[in-house]
Amino acid sequence: MTAGPAGHEVSLGQEALWFLQRLAPASPAYNVAMAVRIRQAVDDDALRRAAAAVADRHELLRSRFTERDGRPRRSTVGALPGLLEIREVPGASDEELNAAARQTVARPFDLTEAGPVRILLLRRAAEDSVLLLAAHHAVTDGASQVIVLEDLLTAYAAEVRGAAPGWPQPLRPYQEYVTAERELLDSPRRAELADHWRQVCAGAPSALELPTDRPRPARKRFTGASRDFRLPEELARALRPAAAAAGVTPFVLLFGAFQALLYRWSAQPDFLVGYAVSTRPERAMRNTAGYFVNTLPCRADFGAADLTYRQLMAQVSGQLRQGLAHRDLPLPLLPAELGLPHDPSRTPVFQSMFSLITATRFQPLLELLAPEDHAKSELVHHGLRLTGFDLPQQEGQFDLSAEVLQTDAAVKVAFKYDTDLFDPATVDRMAGHYRLLLAAAVADPDQPVRRTELVTAAERETLLSFATAAW
Repeated sequence: MTAGPAGHEVSLGQEALWFLQRLAPASPAYNVAMAVRIRQAVDDDALRRAAAAVADRHELLRSRFTERDGRPRRSTVGALPGLLEIREVPGASDEELNAAARQTVARPFDLTEAGPVRILLLRRAAEDSVLLLAAHHAVTDGASQVIVLEDLLTAYAAEVRGAAPGWPQPLRPYQEYVTAERELLDSPRRAELADHWRQVCAGAPSALELPTDRPRPARKRFTGASRDFRLPEELARALRPAAAAAGVTPFVLLFGAFQALLYRWSAQPDFLVGYAVSTRPERAMRNTAGYFVNTLPCRADFGAADLTYRQLMAQVSGQLRQGLAHRDLPLPLLPAELGLPHDPSRTPVFQSMFSLITATRFQPLLELLAPEDHAKSELVHHGLRLTGFDLPQQEGQFDLSAEVLQTDAAVKVAFKYDTDLFDPATVDRMAGHYRLLLAAAVADPDQPVRRTELVTAAERETLLSFATAAW
């Protein structure tokens, strides 16, 4: 599918990301990244050829965005010379290696330039390198990063052998997805979708007012950080059976506990919180890299004084079922449908967000990201000895968001937050309270949410010491 002189139309999600990038061009909040550690020697020339082959395979990686009549358009360049950067960091400490990787992820992309993607090999020793893939969200999403990195490793292994990658062919062009979205939005289905979301959001507060450490700036700057933690092993093992016993999925249980956290911290009985869903046409485009994500609002209703965790999970489960059936209205259209006034200090519709990634045996690369000690969890993949590499990313998009990675062996959680609003210590307290609420939901789902004790023994001692002046 060839673009005309004015370029391709873009999806509504891409259009929103374009304007966000123009609003905060120095922010890396919408840079998506993934990295692995390679525990053996790397053939540089083979890796360069593999990187070029992957860029050739996934045309969205070769995109350039321009604006025409106030709307973004996308065109594709033929090649990306110098896509792979190889940087020697001999003898670098773990801290220095992590800092170099984070610096690469944090470097903003200019969407008007060709190739909103970068691949970096950081080599600390002959058999110790980090392979990092970073791209702007306008051309990728979390699932697409896995696809592209998998293709890169496949191509590299083939190049080393002097063989072809053997990728599934051909890929369906992303533009087919954009065309299908435009056709849906021009059909009567749009009105049905909009009506559903107006009903979901009717009367809901336009803001969730969490207690912040500082006043909210007049304009959101999309600056952020993360606090990562892993659930205790016993709690992580209990999630699936507890969810099954309640007749829900682990997603519902984890999401419900996050809503309970927001309720307990804000004391608001009614608010909206976002959750991410895939809009990828799985059968047609399961191997295509692109932006296949929508974010939907979920109405959290804690109006019942003794709402139990079981009732909360049933409420969340019902909303998710309805939401998935109406997931095709792009979020950027919702503020106008709801008549929300423009507020540059916060994200519209909701300011908190939840997402869950579940690794399966078909996604071995995701399994590498969850273990606490990456060095003890090695994967031999395409003949390469790989371990995981933690990489903070996509920080500051919302006031507070929770990103959960669930594998068979562990559950890793990242609380991402706006650093203009919160201090790390505050987010650490939130994380501790999330663990307490989740443990309470697992242990006794018929317990009222508001009765779960959130003051830990250590916090109680601190409070008593203040009260008795014994400090």
